[in-house]
Amino acid sequence: MTDPSKPEHHLVSHVFNLVVLAGGAIGLAVMLDRLGWDNAKHVVQGVGGWFAAIVALDLVGLGLDAAAIHEFMRPESRMVSYWRVLAAQASGRAINIFVPGGVVGEATKVSMLVTHAPRDRVLSSIVLFNLATFYISVTIVVIGVPITALSVDLPHQLALVVWIAFAILVPIVIAIGVVIHRGAIDTVCGALVRIHAISPDRGARWRDKLAAVDAHLRELHSDQSPGTRNGLLLLGLSRLVAWTTMGLVLHVVGVALHAKVLVGVLSVGVLLSWAGAIVPLGLGILDVGNYMLFGVLGAAGATGLFTTLLGRARSLAIALIGLAIMGIAHTANRVSVARRIRRRAARA
Repeated sequence: MTDPSKPEHHLVSHVFNLVVLAGGAIGLAVMLDRLGWDNAKHVVQGVGGWFAAIVALDLVGLGLDAAAIHEFMRPESRMVSYWRVLAAQASGRAINIFVPGGVVGEATKVSMLVTHAPRDRVLSSIVLFNLATFYISVTIVVIGVPITALSVDLPHQLALVVWIAFAILVPIVIAIGVVIHRGAIDTVCGALVRIHAISPDRGARWRDKLAAVDAHLRELHSDQSPGTRNGLLLLGLSRLVAWTTMGLVLHVVGVALHAKVLVGVLSVGVLLSWAGAIVPLGLGILDVGNYMLFGVLGAAGATGLFTTLLGRARSLAIALIGLAIMGIAHTANRVSVARRIRRRAARA
């Protein structure tokens, strides 16, 4: 029986969330300062009321992503509400905008959910969501990049970035598929044991403890549970919303919508965004890349630059909303923990 005088405080998660929240707020202030309030105002004024509609669609996509993660967590999803998962997803996405690589943002999601559901289910659900999202994006890239390369003459610098990224991407996808099939945790533990980073006994304990994570991740390839099927359906709807949003953005900035533009932006544009992920908001990389890309797709290079600035304004709006949600969710969680402590003390 748990000693009511020693309730579970989840101190590590509490401190981590506070540090991340403070860092995110600082990152938001720095980015707004670097981009300039005048630039942000110019971008918003340039699209008028459409900016609110575009951000609203971004939030719809965010909600569908959270619903997908919630479904992936079944049957343990009954232990945590959809709204808590939405808060975690919004918070993690906000942090990912400022911290390249996505590790801190994903850790934020985990830390906000592990106090309410089993750690292995939370971890595997978030990894499953990211893998499925990656697979969908890669499918579009693998189909769209060769089509774009054959239909337009890419500038040398842009073509170099695109084909290097493409050449790196394909082996990574194959390797991920093999690792998931063999068991990601089992493969990592085996590698760590072979290089003597951990002992064989510890490796065996980690395999046993995280075996459920491997089993869940394998559902991406076969034997899908109802939760995984529903999650993939919701994720597909989220991608449709994202593509619709991009189509709206192109229309609003004055780009004539046709197959060549849509395929190029949704494939080569994705590769550019991944390349730009090495720096916050892709500063510099996306500006030049989209300027050249839009130019060869038949639109003005300046339009590509404006689209990049609009994308940053959208990201900052989502970050502001996400950080606000994170602050509210963290406060509500601490209030809930305090009430639990008082009830345990009263029963004691």
